[in-house]
Amino acid sequence: MLSIGELSRQTGASVRSLRHYEQCGLLLARRRDNGYRYFEPAAVEFVQRIRILLRNGFTVEEIRPVVSMLTPQPSLREVCADVIALYGSKLGELDERIAALQAIRTSAAERLAFLEEQRRLGGPAEAARS
Repeated sequence: MLSIGELSRQTGASVRSLRHYEQCGLLLARRRDNGYRYFEPAAVEFVQRIRILLRNGFTVEEIRPVVSMLTPQPSLREVCADVIALYGSKLGELDERIAALQAIRTSAAERLAFLEEQRRLGGPAEAARS
């Protein structure tokens, strides 16, 4: 059994993050008679998987539906299907965000080019005189 501090040391997740994962229903903690949390040894790999998903841009809400697939017990086929669907959905969302950001960048670059040209010509008043 691992204390929350030991789980934190083994996974690199802060104690605060581990409490958050527990509160959000991602991580199961048991309580000792003294009220302290403790975790099964398998929680180390489980937390590492959660952290990989979070680093890859997933939110806790997106992870929650597949949390049972992160444990060592499900079959590899079940894990693959659900995790592939999760990543496919995330990639679609990221593609939309990238396209929106590219459109904003294009607009900003066009505006910058216009402003630089205006300055080169001496500004709107100078450009109007010539």
